[in-house]
Amino acid sequence: MNAAPPASAPAGARLLAAVFLPFAAGYYVSFLFRNVNSVVFPELTQAFDLSPVMLGLLTSVYFLTFAGAQLPLGMLMDRYGPRRVNATMLLVAALGGLVFALAAGMPSLLLGRALIGLGVAVCFMSSITAFALWFPLERMATLMGWMLLVGACGALSATKPVEMALRVIDWRTLFVLLGGLAVCASLAIFLAVPEKPAPAAGGTLRRQIAVVAGIFRNRGFWSVGLASAFVQAVAIGLLGLWAGPWMRDVAGLDRAAMAQDLLYAAAAFGVGGVLSGTLSDRLAQRGVPPLATYIAGCSACTVAMIPIVLGYGAGSLALWIVFMGLSPFGTLCYPLLAARFPREMTGRVVTALNMVTFLLAFAVQYSVGAIIGLWPVTDGRFALEGYRAAFALCWVLQAAAVAWLAYAERRAFQQR
Repeated sequence: MNAAPPASAPAGARLLAAVFLPFAAGYYVSFLFRNVNSVVFPELTQAFDLSPVMLGLLTSVYFLTFAGAQLPLGMLMDRYGPRRVNATMLLVAALGGLVFALAAGMPSLLLGRALIGLGVAVCFMSSITAFALWFPLERMATLMGWMLLVGACGALSATKPVEMALRVIDWRTLFVLLGGLAVCASLAIFLAVPEKPAPAAGGTLRRQIAVVAGIFRNRGFWSVGLASAFVQAVAIGLLGLWAGPWMRDVAGLDRAAMAQDLLYAAAAFGVGGVLSGTLSDRLAQRGVPPLATYIAGCSACTVAMIPIVLGYGAGSLALWIVFMGLSPFGTLCYPLLAARFPREMTGRVVTALNMVTFLLAFAVQYSVGAIIGLWPVTDGRFALEGYRAAFALCWVLQAAAVAWLAYAERRAFQQR
Protein backbone atom coordinates (compact mmCIF):
# COMPACT_ATOMS: atom_id res chain seq x y z
CA MET A 1 0.00 0.00 0.00
CA ASN A 2 1.68 3.20 -1.10
CA ALA A 3 -0.77 5.31 -3.07
CA ALA A 4 -1.97 8.32 -1.12
CA PRO A 5 -5.13 10.39 -1.36
CA PRO A 6 -4.62 13.96 -2.51
CA ALA A 7 -2.96 16.05 0.20
CA SER A 8 -5.34 18.24 2.15
CA ALA A 9 -5.42 20.18 5.37
CA PRO A 10 -8.60 19.21 7.22
CA ALA A 11 -9.46 21.10 10.38
CA GLY A 12 -11.88 20.87 13.28
CA ALA A 13 -14.45 18.10 13.11
CA ARG A 14 -13.25 17.14 9.63
CA LEU A 15 -9.74 16.61 10.97
CA LEU A 16 -11.04 14.37 13.74
CA ALA A 17 -13.10 12.36 11.24
CA ALA A 18 -10.26 12.02 8.74
CA VAL A 19 -7.43 11.27 11.16
CA PHE A 20 -8.74 10.26 14.58
CA LEU A 21 -11.59 7.92 13.62
CA PRO A 22 -9.74 5.67 11.12
CA PHE A 23 -6.83 5.13 13.50
CA ALA A 24 -9.34 4.58 16.29
CA ALA A 25 -10.90 1.75 14.25
CA GLY A 26 -7.55 -0.02 14.07
CA TYR A 27 -6.96 0.47 17.78
CA TYR A 28 -10.42 -0.93 18.54
CA VAL A 29 -9.58 -4.10 16.61
CA SER A 30 -6.23 -4.44 18.37
CA PHE A 31 -7.85 -4.39 21.82
CA LEU A 32 -10.54 -6.83 20.72
CA PHE A 33 -7.86 -9.28 19.58
CA ARG A 34 -5.75 -8.64 22.69
CA ASN A 35 -8.46 -9.42 25.23
CA VAL A 36 -10.62 -12.04 23.55
CA ASN A 37 -8.77 -14.95 25.15
CA SER A 38 -9.93 -13.82 28.60
CA VAL A 39 -13.39 -15.14 27.66
CA VAL A 40 -12.50 -17.80 25.07
CA PHE A 41 -9.94 -19.54 27.34
CA PRO A 42 -12.33 -22.36 28.45
CA GLU A 43 -12.89 -23.43 24.82
CA LEU A 44 -9.20 -23.27 24.02
CA THR A 45 -8.25 -25.14 27.19
CA GLN A 46 -10.74 -27.90 26.48
CA ALA A 47 -10.06 -28.20 22.74
CA PHE A 48 -6.26 -28.39 23.07
CA ASP A 49 -5.86 -29.63 26.69
CA LEU A 50 -3.86 -26.54 27.69
CA SER A 51 -2.09 -26.26 31.04
CA PRO A 52 -1.79 -22.85 32.78
CA VAL A 53 1.74 -22.54 31.38
CA MET A 54 0.65 -23.27 27.81
CA LEU A 55 -2.39 -21.00 28.11
CA GLY A 56 -0.13 -18.19 29.31
CA LEU A 57 2.33 -18.80 26.49
CA LEU A 58 -0.39 -18.92 23.84
CA THR A 59 -1.93 -15.64 24.92
CA SER A 60 1.33 -13.84 25.70
CA VAL A 61 3.04 -14.61 22.37
CA TYR A 62 0.87 -11.78 21.05
CA PHE A 63 2.90 -9.40 23.21
CA LEU A 64 6.22 -10.99 22.21
CA THR A 65 5.80 -10.32 18.49
CA PHE A 66 4.10 -7.02 19.29
CA ALA A 67 7.15 -5.91 21.25
CA GLY A 68 9.68 -7.24 18.76
CA ALA A 69 8.07 -5.25 15.95
CA GLN A 70 8.10 -1.91 17.74
CA LEU A 71 11.52 -0.58 16.73
CA PRO A 72 11.57 -1.62 13.06
CA LEU A 73 7.98 -0.50 12.57
CA GLY A 74 8.70 2.75 14.40
CA MET A 75 11.50 3.43 11.92
CA LEU A 76 9.19 2.59 9.04
CA MET A 77 6.59 5.00 10.39
CA ASP A 78 9.14 7.79 10.63
CA ARG A 79 10.19 7.09 7.04
CA TYR A 80 6.91 6.18 5.30
CA GLY A 81 4.29 7.64 7.64
CA PRO A 82 1.80 6.04 10.05
CA ARG A 83 -1.00 5.74 7.49
CA ARG A 84 0.66 3.32 5.08
CA VAL A 85 2.42 1.26 7.76
CA ASN A 86 -0.64 0.75 9.95
CA ALA A 87 -2.96 -0.07 7.05
CA THR A 88 -0.55 -2.69 5.74
CA MET A 89 0.12 -4.32 9.10
CA LEU A 90 -3.59 -4.70 9.90
CA LEU A 91 -3.78 -7.09 6.93
CA VAL A 92 -1.15 -9.21 8.69
CA ALA A 93 -3.42 -9.27 11.76
CA ALA A 94 -6.30 -10.41 9.59
CA LEU A 95 -4.16 -13.27 8.28
CA GLY A 96 -3.29 -14.18 11.87
CA GLY A 97 -6.97 -14.36 12.79
CA LEU A 98 -7.57 -16.77 9.92
CA VAL A 99 -4.60 -18.97 10.86
CA PHE A 100 -5.81 -19.07 14.48
CA ALA A 101 -9.32 -20.01 13.38
CA LEU A 102 -8.04 -22.92 11.26
CA ALA A 103 -5.50 -24.16 13.83
CA ALA A 104 -5.24 -27.91 14.35
CA GLY A 105 -2.78 -27.81 17.24
CA MET A 106 -0.56 -25.67 19.44
CA PRO A 107 2.01 -24.75 16.73
CA SER A 108 -0.61 -23.22 14.42
CA LEU A 109 -2.35 -21.54 17.35
CA LEU A 110 0.95 -19.91 18.32
CA LEU A 111 1.61 -18.85 14.73
CA GLY A 112 -1.82 -17.28 14.39
CA ARG A 113 -1.56 -15.46 17.70
CA ALA A 114 1.96 -14.27 16.82
CA LEU A 115 0.77 -12.86 13.49
CA ILE A 116 -2.07 -11.06 15.24
CA GLY A 117 0.36 -9.42 17.67
CA LEU A 118 2.66 -8.44 14.81
CA GLY A 119 -0.19 -7.03 12.76
CA VAL A 120 -1.61 -4.74 15.45
CA ALA A 121 1.79 -3.73 16.81
CA VAL A 122 1.63 -0.15 15.56
CA CYS A 123 -2.04 0.68 16.07
CA PHE A 124 -1.49 2.91 19.10
CA MET A 125 1.96 4.17 18.16
CA SER A 126 0.87 5.08 14.64
CA SER A 127 -1.98 7.05 16.20
CA ILE A 128 0.43 9.01 18.41
CA THR A 129 2.71 9.66 15.45
CA ALA A 130 -0.22 10.84 13.32
CA PHE A 131 -1.49 13.07 16.10
CA ALA A 132 1.98 14.61 16.42
CA LEU A 133 1.82 15.43 12.70
CA TRP A 134 -1.70 16.84 12.63
CA PHE A 135 -2.47 18.22 16.13
CA PRO A 136 -0.70 20.61 18.54
CA LEU A 137 1.37 18.93 21.26
CA GLU A 138 -0.78 20.35 24.06
CA ARG A 139 -3.74 18.25 22.83
CA MET A 140 -1.80 14.98 22.86
CA ALA A 141 -2.80 13.83 26.35
CA THR A 142 -6.50 14.42 25.64
CA LEU A 143 -6.35 12.65 22.27
CA MET A 144 -4.51 9.73 23.84
CA GLY A 145 -7.17 9.53 26.51
CA TRP A 146 -9.90 9.28 23.89
CA MET A 147 -7.90 6.62 22.06
CA LEU A 148 -7.73 4.63 25.28
CA LEU A 149 -11.51 4.91 25.50
CA VAL A 150 -11.75 3.46 22.01
CA GLY A 151 -9.39 0.67 23.03
CA ALA A 152 -11.55 0.04 26.07
CA CYS A 153 -14.56 -0.30 23.76
CA GLY A 154 -12.61 -3.02 21.96
CA ALA A 155 -11.87 -4.66 25.31
CA LEU A 156 -15.55 -4.32 26.21
CA SER A 157 -16.48 -6.08 22.99
CA ALA A 158 -14.16 -8.93 23.99
CA THR A 159 -16.13 -9.61 27.20
CA LYS A 160 -19.92 -10.00 27.44
CA PRO A 161 -20.53 -9.60 23.68
CA VAL A 162 -18.06 -12.40 22.96
CA GLU A 163 -19.63 -14.60 25.65
CA MET A 164 -23.04 -14.04 24.06
CA ALA A 165 -21.68 -14.63 20.54
CA LEU A 166 -20.22 -17.97 21.63
CA ARG A 167 -23.72 -19.13 22.42
CA VAL A 168 -24.54 -19.10 18.70
CA ILE A 169 -21.17 -19.50 16.94
CA ASP A 170 -17.99 -21.40 17.78
CA TRP A 171 -14.64 -19.83 18.60
CA ARG A 172 -13.23 -20.57 15.13
CA THR A 173 -15.97 -18.59 13.40
CA LEU A 174 -15.40 -15.80 15.90
CA PHE A 175 -11.76 -15.43 14.86
CA VAL A 176 -12.68 -15.40 11.17
CA LEU A 177 -15.02 -12.49 11.90
CA LEU A 178 -12.29 -10.68 13.84
CA GLY A 179 -10.00 -11.04 10.83
CA GLY A 180 -12.69 -9.42 8.71
CA LEU A 181 -12.86 -6.46 11.11
CA ALA A 182 -9.09 -6.01 10.76
CA VAL A 183 -9.46 -5.80 6.97
CA CYS A 184 -12.18 -3.15 7.34
CA ALA A 185 -10.00 -1.08 9.68
CA SER A 186 -7.09 -1.33 7.25
CA LEU A 187 -9.23 0.00 4.39
CA ALA A 188 -10.56 2.84 6.57
CA ILE A 189 -7.03 4.05 7.36
CA PHE A 190 -5.73 3.66 3.82
CA LEU A 191 -8.68 5.31 2.09
CA ALA A 192 -9.72 8.02 4.57
CA VAL A 193 -6.55 9.38 6.18
CA PRO A 194 -4.85 12.15 4.19
CA GLU A 195 -1.11 11.85 3.65
CA LYS A 196 1.14 14.35 5.37
CA PRO A 197 4.92 14.33 5.00
CA ALA A 198 6.68 13.55 8.26
CA PRO A 199 9.85 15.37 9.40
CA ALA A 200 13.11 13.95 8.11
CA ALA A 201 13.60 10.34 9.20
CA GLY A 202 17.23 10.79 10.16
CA GLY A 203 19.26 9.27 7.31
CA THR A 204 20.31 5.68 6.81
CA LEU A 205 18.97 2.63 8.64
CA ARG A 206 22.25 2.40 10.53
CA ARG A 207 21.87 6.00 11.63
CA GLN A 208 18.30 5.35 12.80
CA ILE A 209 19.40 2.29 14.78
CA ALA A 210 22.10 4.41 16.41
CA VAL A 211 19.46 6.98 17.39
CA VAL A 212 17.32 4.26 18.97
CA ALA A 213 20.34 2.96 20.86
CA GLY A 214 20.85 6.51 22.13
CA ILE A 215 17.26 6.55 23.39
CA PHE A 216 17.89 3.40 25.40
CA ARG A 217 21.05 4.92 26.85
CA ASN A 218 19.16 8.01 27.98
CA ARG A 219 18.68 7.84 31.75
CA GLY A 220 15.58 10.01 31.59
CA PHE A 221 13.93 7.54 29.24
CA TRP A 222 14.20 4.82 31.88
CA SER A 223 13.50 6.92 34.96
CA VAL A 224 10.28 8.26 33.45
CA GLY A 225 9.31 5.34 31.24
CA LEU A 226 9.88 2.23 33.34
CA ALA A 227 7.02 2.94 35.76
CA SER A 228 4.72 3.50 32.79
CA ALA A 229 5.84 0.22 31.26
CA PHE A 230 5.14 -1.74 34.44
CA VAL A 231 1.78 -0.08 35.17
CA GLN A 232 0.57 -0.73 31.63
CA ALA A 233 2.10 -4.21 31.32
CA VAL A 234 0.57 -5.53 34.52
CA ALA A 235 -2.87 -4.07 33.73
CA ILE A 236 -3.10 -5.25 30.13
CA GLY A 237 -1.43 -8.57 30.92
CA LEU A 238 -3.97 -9.38 33.62
CA LEU A 239 -7.04 -7.97 31.85
CA GLY A 240 -6.05 -9.75 28.63
CA LEU A 241 -6.07 -13.21 30.25
CA TRP A 242 -5.69 -13.78 33.99
CA ALA A 243 -8.42 -11.48 35.31
CA GLY A 244 -11.02 -13.89 33.90
CA PRO A 245 -9.64 -17.05 35.56
CA TRP A 246 -9.10 -15.06 38.81
CA MET A 247 -12.76 -14.02 38.81
CA ARG A 248 -13.79 -17.63 38.20
CA ASP A 249 -11.45 -19.30 40.70
CA VAL A 250 -11.02 -16.67 43.45
CA ALA A 251 -14.32 -14.76 43.29
CA GLY A 252 -16.33 -17.90 42.38
CA LEU A 253 -18.12 -16.37 39.37
CA ASP A 254 -19.72 -18.41 36.62
CA ARG A 255 -18.89 -17.66 32.98
CA ALA A 256 -21.71 -15.16 32.40
CA ALA A 257 -20.93 -13.21 35.58
CA MET A 258 -17.20 -13.33 34.82
CA ALA A 259 -17.78 -11.85 31.36
CA GLN A 260 -20.00 -9.17 32.88
CA ASP A 261 -17.36 -8.14 35.42
CA LEU A 262 -14.68 -8.12 32.73
CA LEU A 263 -16.91 -5.77 30.75
CA TYR A 264 -17.09 -3.34 33.68
CA ALA A 265 -13.32 -3.56 34.23
CA ALA A 266 -12.69 -2.79 30.57
CA ALA A 267 -15.16 0.10 30.74
CA ALA A 268 -13.28 1.47 33.74
CA PHE A 269 -10.07 1.33 31.71
CA GLY A 270 -11.70 3.41 28.98
CA VAL A 271 -13.18 5.97 31.35
CA GLY A 272 -9.86 6.17 33.16
CA GLY A 273 -8.10 6.81 29.87
CA VAL A 274 -10.28 9.81 29.10
CA LEU A 275 -10.22 11.17 32.63
CA SER A 276 -6.46 10.77 33.10
CA GLY A 277 -5.60 12.63 29.90
CA THR A 278 -8.21 15.34 30.44
CA LEU A 279 -7.26 15.72 34.11
CA SER A 280 -3.58 16.06 33.22
CA ASP A 281 -4.32 18.80 30.68
CA ARG A 282 -6.69 20.66 33.03
CA LEU A 283 -4.28 20.50 35.97
CA ALA A 284 -1.44 21.70 33.75
CA GLN A 285 -3.49 24.80 32.95
CA ARG A 286 -3.73 25.41 36.71
CA GLY A 287 0.01 25.09 37.23
CA VAL A 288 0.23 21.41 38.24
CA PRO A 289 3.02 19.79 36.18
CA PRO A 290 1.97 16.72 34.13
CA LEU A 291 4.84 14.81 35.74
CA ALA A 292 3.17 15.20 39.15
CA THR A 293 -0.14 13.91 37.81
CA TYR A 294 1.65 10.99 36.20
CA ILE A 295 3.47 10.00 39.41
CA ALA A 296 0.34 10.35 41.55
CA GLY A 297 -1.73 8.25 39.15
CA CYS A 298 0.85 5.45 38.93
CA SER A 299 1.16 5.40 42.72
CA ALA A 300 -2.61 5.18 43.19
CA CYS A 301 -2.82 2.34 40.67
CA THR A 302 -0.13 0.41 42.56
CA VAL A 303 -1.98 0.81 45.86
CA ALA A 304 -5.28 -0.25 44.24
CA MET A 305 -3.76 -3.57 43.19
CA ILE A 306 -3.03 -4.71 46.77
CA PRO A 307 -6.48 -6.25 47.53
CA ILE A 308 -6.37 -8.16 44.22
CA VAL A 309 -2.97 -9.56 45.14
CA LEU A 310 -4.32 -10.67 48.52
CA GLY A 311 -7.22 -12.45 46.84
CA TYR A 312 -10.24 -10.57 48.21
CA GLY A 313 -12.75 -12.24 45.91
CA ALA A 314 -15.82 -10.86 47.65
CA GLY A 315 -15.15 -7.37 46.30
CA SER A 316 -14.08 -8.57 42.84
CA LEU A 317 -16.01 -6.10 40.71
CA ALA A 318 -15.09 -2.98 42.70
CA LEU A 319 -11.44 -4.03 42.97
CA TRP A 320 -10.95 -4.54 39.25
CA ILE A 321 -12.87 -1.37 38.34
CA VAL A 322 -10.64 0.78 40.56
CA PHE A 323 -7.42 -0.91 39.47
CA MET A 324 -8.18 -0.77 35.74
CA GLY A 325 -9.59 2.75 36.03
CA LEU A 326 -6.30 4.02 37.46
CA SER A 327 -3.96 2.09 35.15
CA PRO A 328 -4.29 4.52 32.18
CA PHE A 329 -2.35 7.10 34.19
CA GLY A 330 0.69 5.16 33.01
CA THR A 331 0.12 6.41 29.46
CA LEU A 332 0.72 10.02 30.57
CA CYS A 333 4.37 9.15 30.15
CA TYR A 334 4.14 9.34 26.34
CA PRO A 335 3.72 13.12 25.97
CA LEU A 336 6.29 13.61 28.75
CA LEU A 337 8.88 11.63 26.81
CA ALA A 338 7.85 13.16 23.48
CA ALA A 339 8.58 16.61 24.92
CA ARG A 340 12.10 15.53 25.99
CA PHE A 341 13.22 14.46 22.53
CA PRO A 342 13.24 16.18 19.09
CA ARG A 343 9.88 16.07 17.29
CA GLU A 344 11.24 13.96 14.42
CA MET A 345 12.12 11.22 16.94
CA THR A 346 8.56 10.85 18.24
CA GLY A 347 7.91 7.57 16.46
CA ARG A 348 11.11 5.98 17.68
CA VAL A 349 10.76 7.23 21.26
CA VAL A 350 7.21 6.00 21.75
CA THR A 351 7.85 2.70 20.00
CA ALA A 352 10.95 2.15 22.17
CA LEU A 353 8.79 2.55 25.26
CA ASN A 354 6.08 0.39 23.73
CA MET A 355 8.64 -2.36 23.10
CA VAL A 356 9.64 -2.35 26.75
CA THR A 357 5.98 -2.28 27.84
CA PHE A 358 4.91 -5.24 25.75
CA LEU A 359 7.98 -7.32 26.52
CA LEU A 360 6.96 -6.88 30.14
CA ALA A 361 3.34 -7.73 29.27
CA PHE A 362 4.59 -10.96 27.67
CA ALA A 363 6.59 -11.71 30.81
CA VAL A 364 3.53 -10.98 33.00
CA GLN A 365 1.13 -13.24 31.14
CA TYR A 366 3.60 -16.10 30.70
CA SER A 367 5.14 -15.98 34.19
CA VAL A 368 1.76 -15.74 35.91
CA GLY A 369 0.74 -18.94 34.14
CA ALA A 370 4.05 -20.59 35.00
CA ILE A 371 3.73 -19.69 38.68
CA ILE A 372 0.07 -20.71 38.89
CA GLY A 373 1.04 -24.02 37.29
CA LEU A 374 3.27 -24.82 40.28
CA TRP A 375 0.10 -25.55 42.28
CA PRO A 376 -2.26 -28.46 41.46
CA VAL A 377 -5.38 -27.86 39.37
CA THR A 378 -8.54 -28.99 41.19
CA ASP A 379 -11.74 -29.61 39.22
CA GLY A 380 -10.39 -27.47 36.40
CA ARG A 381 -9.71 -24.51 38.70
CA PHE A 382 -6.37 -22.96 39.63
CA ALA A 383 -5.19 -22.53 43.24
CA LEU A 384 -5.64 -19.29 45.18
CA GLU A 385 -2.05 -19.59 46.44
CA GLY A 386 -0.82 -19.59 42.85
CA TYR A 387 -2.68 -16.39 42.04
CA ARG A 388 -1.34 -14.72 45.19
CA ALA A 389 2.26 -15.65 44.47
CA ALA A 390 2.11 -14.64 40.79
CA PHE A 391 0.26 -11.36 41.34
CA ALA A 392 2.52 -10.46 44.28
CA LEU A 393 5.59 -10.70 42.07
CA CYS A 394 3.95 -8.34 39.55
CA TRP A 395 3.07 -5.90 42.33
CA VAL A 396 6.56 -5.81 43.84
CA LEU A 397 8.17 -5.02 40.49
CA GLN A 398 5.61 -2.34 39.66
CA ALA A 399 5.96 -0.72 43.08
CA ALA A 400 9.74 -0.64 42.72
CA ALA A 401 9.50 1.06 39.32
CA VAL A 402 7.07 3.72 40.62
CA ALA A 403 9.29 4.37 43.64
CA TRP A 404 12.30 4.86 41.36
CA LEU A 405 10.27 7.27 39.20
CA ALA A 406 9.43 9.44 42.21
CA TYR A 407 13.02 9.35 43.47
CA ALA A 408 14.72 9.95 40.10
CA GLU A 409 12.47 12.86 39.14
CA ARG A 410 12.51 14.62 42.51
CA ARG A 411 14.91 17.27 41.15
CA ALA A 412 12.31 18.31 38.57
CA PHE A 413 10.09 19.45 41.47
CA GLN A 414 12.94 20.94 43.50
CA GLN A 415 13.82 23.20 40.56
CA ARG A 416 10.29 24.61 40.25
